[in-house]
Order: sequence, then structure tokens, then C-alpha cells
Amino acid sequence: NIAAVKFQQGALAQQREQLDEAWLHFYECLRIRRHVYAYARQATDGSNPIHLEVSCVLHELGAVGFGQKRFSQSIEMLQAEREILEKLDEQTERVHQARLTNLTWLRKCAKEMGDDGKATKFANERTGMMKKKSAQPKEKPRNLQTESFTFQQKAMQCRLLARKLALDKADSQIYQGELMSGLGELLQEIRRAAPGPMKQAATQFRDTILLWINKPGRRLPILSACDTLRDVLRAHGVEVNDSMLSATPWKKKSKKYRH
Repeated sequence: NIAAVKFQQGALAQQREQLDEAWLHFYECLRIRRHVYAYARQATDGSNPIHLEVSCVLHELGAVGFGQKRFSQSIEMLQAEREILEKLDEQTERVHQARLTNLTWLRKCAKEMGDDGKATKFANERTGMMKKKSAQPKEKPRNLQTESFTFQQKAMQCRLLARKLALDKADSQIYQGELMSGLGELLQEIRRAAPGPMKQAATQFRDTILLWINKPGRRLPILSACDTLRDVLRAHGVEVNDSMLSATPWKKKSKKYRH
């Protein structure tokens, strides 16, 4: 949970272009995840476990380093990310997309460093990966209704946790770690979602929670963000139940999903 908090703090600082602060948060997240996943196979230099969560942090450090114009440090982080992605046992669509993005950033770094040869090499590797993927038998198209349902479900879960945090009279941190982890998962759903009111509302909700989660006067801003998200969910046909005792934070009124 601490690693998830550090990752979200880094993402928020990066969004605000506070790159030095973002680097510190992401690097602390990397230090924790290296320790947590120390049981996994190690990369060649022995510093990074072969785990997707580690590669995600390395990628963000590479992006922050690029923004700071520390291109040598950026390419070091991106190369470490690349090795993990290539050695992962799971070769899912998510990993494939991460590898393509990684090569794009490596090419950008090489160009900024004036190494046109490496930049061309990375570009050719990326093109080769895309051609190889397109030559494979196409998977059955994903059900957009199911994707939307998953997105709404995750938004509802985060909203429920945010309300619990805001309404907790003891002002404890019992829900904060779980909420930060949920916001990280919500970000993945936001990135996959098609443009529209739901994506915009979830993004605004997430940004507001991250802004206020550690502040003393968080109650009203967080509840206001929850209310705004509730209104958009209801407009999408989702019945919202704000009972703190509800074990099921979502259910559909009229829509049925076919799998």
C-alpha cells in the first residue's frame, strides 16, 4: 500500500510538472517494490525483480528523467524496463503495448542524445513488433459493453472507499491505502476507456481525491467529487446506493450485458 501511495504521489507531481518531486516519489516506490518482489527472478544486473509492477515504475522514472532532460538516466531506466518486459512469463496485450511504448520512449531518448543509429534501431524494432502482431490470428473483439461495465464497477468501488474515508469520524487512515490502490487500478480503466462523459468524470474524480486525500479539510471536497461522479453514473443508468453498509456498491437498473 505504501508503494501504491508513492506511485500515485509521483503521478500527481508529474501531472503538475513538479518533476524533482515526482522523481523522489517514484524512486521510493521502486525501492519498496524491489524489496516486495525480491522473490522473483532477477534481471541481468540483479537490481530489479522480473515483475510487471517494477517495470511500470521504471517506465515512469524514464519519463520523468526525459522531462528533466536527463536523457542518459532516462534511457537507463527504460532499458531496465525493457529487459523486464521481455522476460515476463505473461505476454498479454498489456505487456505488448507496454513494449511498444517503451521502444517509442527509447527512440525519443536516442534522438535527443544525437544517436540517430540507435533511434533508427528502436524504430525498426517497434515496426517489426507491430508487423509480427498483425500477422498473428486476430483475437475475438472485446465486448465494449463488458469493458464499460468493468470501468463503472471500478469507479463505484473507488467512490465508495472515498466516501468512507471522508465520513470516517475517527479520521483514521484505515481506508486510505486501499483507496490509493484502487485509484491506481481506476487509472488503468480510464486509459482504456473511450472518450466521453464517463471518462471525463472519472478523471476529474481521481484528480480531486489525489489532491485532497492527505489534507485536513478533505471531507467536503471529497464528498463533492463523489456527488459529481454519482450524477454521471446515474446518467449512464447505474443505480447508486450511498448506504455505508452496502456490500454491493453497484448494480444496473436497466442495462443487461451479454458476454
